[in-house]
Parts: sequence; C-alpha cells; structure tokens
Amino acid sequence: MTRQGIEMSSVNKPGGNYLPVIIHGGLAYVSGQLPRRGEDLLYVGKVGAGVDVASAQEAAALCADLCVSAINHATGGEDRIVQVLQLVGYVASAPGFTQQSQVMNGASDRLIECLGERGRHTRTSVGVAELPRGAPVELSMIAAVRS
Repeated sequence: MTRQGIEMSSVNKPGGNYLPVIIHGGLAYVSGQLPRRGEDLLYVGKVGAGVDVASAQEAAALCADLCVSAINHATGGEDRIVQVLQLVGYVASAPGFTQQSQVMNGASDRLIECLGERGRHTRTSVGVAELPRGAPVELSMIAAVRS
C-alpha cells in the first residue's frame, strides 16, 4: 500500500545498532524516524531558519507514515494497530522558534487521517538544537497492537 508516495510495507534501515520496532506486552515501541526514504534525507535544516512550518509539517507527516510502516512490518498489517498511544516529536529549532506543537500537528493530522480514531494519541513536542543528519524533525511512537 502506498500513502503520499511512501511504500508502507518498507522500513528504513536503522542508522546504528538498534531495532526499528520492539513489540512487547501488546505494545509497539518505534525508534525515532527521520524524514527519509532509504538513505535519502528528504528535509534538512532548522525550523524557523531555512525550513518553514508548512515544510516541517510535511516532514512530520512523513515521519508518522514511517512509524506506522515500521509497525505494519513488525506486526503484519495496519489492522493490527489497536491505538496509537504516544507520539514524541523532536523539532530542530532556530533560536526563538516556539511553534513546535504546530509542526507536530502535521504528524497528528496524518495519523488520524490514516487510522481514524485509532490514530488519536498523547503527544509531546520538544524543540532541540540539532537532530541526526541535520533533519528538522524526528518522531518516536508507542502503539497498542494485536498479536
């Protein structure tokens, strides 16, 4: 299945010695996802200096797609997601930028768009100085899943 040009059955390879998803006790813990396709980072820069809010929202939506894709790959399908429980978003922010929650709305809206009520979640939005590879956004997720 494809959504916004992303092959939902594919999962980006981790950039280190960790797993993209761990399923334990009916919960899926998804490692931080950067807005990338394979090794290609699709968005670069700090939000508020070179990356506008709309582009950062697109990057966050892509990261949300990648989180769902990682869960799909680990569990066997999107129908196995019972509920997205928590989304944590890190936004590489220029000095004085305070709209991290607006950026994260891109991810939240995408999850509700693709999962309906199962996509509603708790959320934390954090502004940070730098992210890996110069990405503007990174997301991690916890979801309840069926085995």
